[in-house]
Amino acid sequence: MSIARHIVRIDLRECGRIPSPLNRSRRPSEVGRARSADVWGTGRREKGLTAVPSSARSTWLIPTGLLVLSAVPVIAGGFRLAEFAGGAQVLPDSDRITSAPLPVIAHIVAVTVFSVLGAFQFAPRFRRLHRRWHRVAGRVLVPCGLLTALSGLWLTLFLPRGPLDSDVLVAVRVVVSVAMAASIVLGFVAVRRRDFTRHRAWMIRGYAIGMGAGTQFFTQMAWLAAVGPLTTSGRTGTMTAAWLINVALAEWIIRRAGGTVGKRPAVRGRRAPQDKAIPV
Repeated sequence: MSIARHIVRIDLRECGRIPSPLNRSRRPSEVGRARSADVWGTGRREKGLTAVPSSARSTWLIPTGLLVLSAVPVIAGGFRLAEFAGGAQVLPDSDRITSAPLPVIAHIVAVTVFSVLGAFQFAPRFRRLHRRWHRVAGRVLVPCGLLTALSGLWLTLFLPRGPLDSDVLVAVRVVVSVAMAASIVLGFVAVRRRDFTRHRAWMIRGYAIGMGAGTQFFTQMAWLAAVGPLTTSGRTGTMTAAWLINVALAEWIIRRAGGTVGKRPAVRGRRAPQDKAIPV
């Protein structure tokens, strides 16, 4: 939750709703020049001023936290790929997983790129300084996100069930996969209409759903510590809870920053109004 509050505070500060220490002692013209200065501490300046506020450096806490959250599924995916390449079987349930190599490999590669590359979309200053990179990364993230959702749906419906997979969990996975794919499609449609506010809101939702595996590690660890070995109901509950936590957190961030209400898409030829949504 502290990372979520940090995301909102940084974005509201940059939109002017929360005065930053940099803005309090300077006239508006000086603030504009300071924002163009080097905030990374490299000593290079764009317009003659050097401003290194603590909020600029701490902006990297956001993608760092997301990378930590995605570390466990990414590492597990690496072990699976090693098994397909003939390495030792490290993870359980290998025979069932390796029965459909192509969908599993596609899912692992897609979710790895989606989670790692997507984390850097939550660094507002990096995004503003490298807008072309943001657009190029988005063109990679959209197909990777769709492949993640669709391959996950295929594995849910056609891969043999695990020993602790219940009918309820299968239904939840289907809903989650469809919701993730729909969020990414709606985000893509919104940005094509130059509705950047809704684009960011929908992409935040899609990314939050895609990061469910990272949160599931912590919910299952909490179950193991409090209750004991996973059961069918425990697996269903912990996995569902992880997705609900991520979705609730995404909605809180969007609404706290004024994400989707009262905004109109920008008209071509005019400058888009500055919004308060989280940059993605």
